[in-house]
Amino acid sequence: MYSLELDRLVAFSAGAAGGSNQSPAWSADGTRIAFSSARTGNPEIWVADSSGGNLRKLTNFRGPNVSPTWNPRTNAQLAWVSGRTGLPQIYTMDLDGANNQRITDGGYAVSPSWSPNGQLLAFSWNRKYGPGDPGGVDIHVIDLASKNYLQLTHESGSNDFPVWSPDGRHLAFERTIGGHTQIWSMLADGTQQRELTHSGNNFSPNWSWK
Repeated sequence: MYSLELDRLVAFSAGAAGGSNQSPAWSADGTRIAFSSARTGNPEIWVADSSGGNLRKLTNFRGPNVSPTWNPRTNAQLAWVSGRTGLPQIYTMDLDGANNQRITDGGYAVSPSWSPNGQLLAFSWNRKYGPGDPGGVDIHVIDLASKNYLQLTHESGSNDFPVWSPDGRHLAFERTIGGHTQIWSMLADGTQQRELTHSGNNFSPNWSWK
């Protein structure tokens, strides 16, 4: 971690215990960090205080478990990507590791992003992934209460890494067309898609908090 106030690196001991440690995610209240760590062999989801204390492993599943993201409304749920069944799928669980629920029903699903109101998950999904049927990599949103899906992009390039605006009205995401990746934005219903960058290759969009 890097402190902008101190202008230097600060210690996060939980991330320095061997293995590959990646995809850190802050809780909305800033008191905890979830991340993926292979310190015990298989990449699993762990959570620790912002200082690195009170480290706990939340998953213990075959295959990689990566990309945790918090429910910002409750700070008591996580969504993440698990390869326990082979291809990556989106799951949710409570902060104690209980109440595991699979959200996607096949294909290749990655990059979950929880909406500010805690009711929706956006993610990148190739529903027809497999030899001879490449399908398209598109952004989808699921209503977690009804389990209804809405496809926001429609096979216009490869679309990935959706991230919600703080007011929940927009999503930013990556779109790759012809080997070039640019940042786009759209309304949360998939309309008004707009290219924001136009040169080079641009990745991993994020929003200011205000």
